[in-house]
Amino acid sequence: MTLSAWQEQAKDGDAAAIAALLNQSLKAQNLEVRAERDSYCLSLWISGATLPPQPQLMDYLRRAIERLQLDCIGILHIEAEATTDASQNWTAEMTMLAGLVQAETGGVGRRIEEAESRDKALGKGDTLASEAAAHGVSGGGGARSPQEARADGLGTGQPAVDALPPKVARAYRELGLSPDATLADIDRAYFKTKAALLRQGKRDELEPLKWAFSTLKDYLENPPQPDPPSPAQPATPEDDKDTLAPFAGLPPLGYGSPPPPAEHRHGIAAHPSPAPWPPAAETSSDAAQVIQTLLHERGLPAQVVVKSDQLHLRWPAVRVVNSQQATAQIYSLLLQQDLVALGLGDVKTLVVAALNRQNQVVWRQTLTMPQRPTEEEDSDLMSFNNRYSNGIFFPALLAIGMILNAMPIFNSLLWGIKIWIHEFGHAVVAWLAGRQAIPLPIGWTNVNPERSFFVYVGILILLGLLFWAGQKEGKRWPMVLAVSLAIVQFVMTWLMSPNTFDMLLAFGGIGGELYLSTLLMVSFFFPMPTYWRWDFYRYPVVLGAAFTFWGQFWLWKSIRWGQGSIPFGAMWSDAEHGDMNILVNRHSWEPGDLISTYNTVANLCFLALFGVYAYVLYRQHRHWIWMMRQRWLG
Repeated sequence: MTLSAWQEQAKDGDAAAIAALLNQSLKAQNLEVRAERDSYCLSLWISGATLPPQPQLMDYLRRAIERLQLDCIGILHIEAEATTDASQNWTAEMTMLAGLVQAETGGVGRRIEEAESRDKALGKGDTLASEAAAHGVSGGGGARSPQEARADGLGTGQPAVDALPPKVARAYRELGLSPDATLADIDRAYFKTKAALLRQGKRDELEPLKWAFSTLKDYLENPPQPDPPSPAQPATPEDDKDTLAPFAGLPPLGYGSPPPPAEHRHGIAAHPSPAPWPPAAETSSDAAQVIQTLLHERGLPAQVVVKSDQLHLRWPAVRVVNSQQATAQIYSLLLQQDLVALGLGDVKTLVVAALNRQNQVVWRQTLTMPQRPTEEEDSDLMSFNNRYSNGIFFPALLAIGMILNAMPIFNSLLWGIKIWIHEFGHAVVAWLAGRQAIPLPIGWTNVNPERSFFVYVGILILLGLLFWAGQKEGKRWPMVLAVSLAIVQFVMTWLMSPNTFDMLLAFGGIGGELYLSTLLMVSFFFPMPTYWRWDFYRYPVVLGAAFTFWGQFWLWKSIRWGQGSIPFGAMWSDAEHGDMNILVNRHSWEPGDLISTYNTVANLCFLALFGVYAYVLYRQHRHWIWMMRQRWLG
């Protein structure tokens, strides 16, 4: 393409044509230029082995672009990179004189014209009016509207708009917002103004609005990073002169008059260098850097720091539209990661905080770190953290036990399981009361009615060993079980009367079929110490306990509904020595008392069974439940 063709396209604001002309002019300096235009903003990327001083190069580029007299470009963004010395790299922005003289259809243009008219009325010059409009300052001390004052940050305790990069300040003014506006405020202002313009048929004014909206979104989601300190010493005037010498004879872009004097330059501003956030004294581990990168890839620009057993995530509050949804997004991301492989297996707490511009906490949430079962646990049926065995196999075993109990042939074949648990119900009452007892699977338990100190101490030692093993291996369930049974043992052995013991001994047969079966079933979810490990045996034990439990559960329901009879009598000896007979004859229980008591025990056991199952499901999926709740609230 010829030089004249490039010039014609460059006058229309074509970024490729502008880059081609600049490359031609800077070729002798071994500099390469890339250009990209985004509405009002023209971005230039300058690269070379070495770079001339920043002020001279910026001045040259400004004069070159101003010769084009482009009304469509108001911001010039420059990024310079030295391939041999990173300390020479810099980034800067400047407003262009031509870009400030907008077409009459632009919202910013109207405000500039209004500012010029106001300045002229106050006796100020055109140049002063243009400068005031460009920097958002009213001329001559005239009265300011509340919107203008808010946009410049006056009286709000927030930094003024002019302290921001030029294109960001211009975007804030275009939307009439102050620097402390959140993403939600920007969304509301944009869509409200857009709707108003569409109703008025002013579609030609939407382009500046869209540019301002996208500029602010990009600025808040990707804030400028602090410029690294340059170890190089500042150049002396003599050095500047020598370095600038090759640029003194650079050919113009092929047209236009000489550029205006340097004193007319204005609006030059490099990216601000705010204090590091979080403070530079805090360092992040490799795992924190991985999490931080993953968050940035998903549009969550948080700073991540690991402190002891806590993972801290912090970000500017202005960039959080909805705290519940943002926290849910973080939780969703962490749930998908193998935290142990990342080195975060010891981290127990997640702290999410939003900070204002002064690094003060606006809101904070402290959560438990998500711990999901690994693939190995989900594929290992012996694992107590297997989600499939806990969520599916356990209720399946209960259902099979119910089916077996309802089928007469299997009920007869497996009847011995019910007898064994029934006799253990009697024996457990005797052991906890300090009495000798031998349960036999033939429907008989031999019990010594006299209290035995040897039995008491022996049971207490076994409970102590259970507690010690659980504490050694960090298993709470054996510890809780041992302490609870030790308390019950003390009360039943030393505080309970012989008459109460005889009543509980008779009650414990059928009662044991209910509460002992329930205890065996809920133990499915809790590991025992290694010496008593039962990760495999828990499956058949739960099946047998479910078979026994449902037999007594439906028996007493049918008795209450008038479809069955109370099981008086005994398997061996005379009928008067049956459990129900002893409760009625010796302890004055009425048939109604038997029905209501055993039904109450059955209901409580069922609720305990369902409650533990629901708790286990919640514990294994509580992070997903919490995350969905946060998103619903958001």
